[in-house]
Amino acid sequence: VREFDAICIVGGKDGVLTEYAAPCGVCRQVMMEFCDYDNFKVILAKSEQEYQVYSLREILPMGFGPKNLEQ
Repeated sequence: VREFDAICIVGGKDGVLTEYAAPCGVCRQVMMEFCDYDNFKVILAKSEQEYQVYSLREILPMGFGPKNLEQ
């Protein structure tokens, strides 16, 4: 599968959700290579009621992806 609309990331120390867990740099780069920079949504959640939605551009400003390789 190479087309995605969104990803939801949930995590916490010892299984307790106390803070939002953002994706690491390597994960952000993989998303940059396979997802739409402006429209792909990254959802950071602590619960179904507590979440924040960002575009890939917002969590990876000045990202380098396939469009940078086009001539």
